Amino acid sequence: MTPQLSRRTFLKTLSAIVPLAAARQVMGEIESDHGRIKPPVPIPDVKLVENSGTETALAAIAQGHATAVQLMFTQCTTTCPIQAAIFQRVQRLIPEMAAKNIQLLSLSVDPEADTPKAMSAWLKRFHAGPNWIGAAPSQKDGPQIQNFFGRANGAFASHSTQVNIVDRKG
Repeated sequence: MTPQLSRRTFLKTLSAIVPLAAARQVMGEIESDHGRIKPPVPIPDVKLVENSGTETALAAIAQGHATAVQLMFTQCTTTCPIQAAIFQRVQRLIPEMAAKNIQLLSLSVDPEADTPKAMSAWLKRFHAGPNWIGAAPSQKDGPQIQNFFGRANGAFASHSTQVNIVDRKG
């Protein structure tokens, strides 16, 4: 008789494999066109406020880095903490993120509430390292961010479990 794999064991194994596969994809170790947008579409050139309080542009953050982007908001109690746990795991699995110009970006869909102070506290809660940035667009640019990154399987979602990978050219 073959032993049954418990649901908990299965999910724990899956949670370890998925971030590793995603990280390998970012680093170019897996050759696949899965999910690639052809021809490439440049990310929107919107202004952001980082968790440090620095104002910058999304294009400037992404330039020269392979960037994993998740849409989130700090008061979320469902998908966002799960996504943050995955990002936390990815940064542990790829300790050489800085050397490989890989970064994680948690991008707020609630710029009014997600101030630099709120974003910093949220990142601290998940032990974010230096290559994990939190940022929020202006109120007027929020919809543009959601329209660009917030499509999951062709349908609009304010935020989802989807992680978007932006190449080094933005």
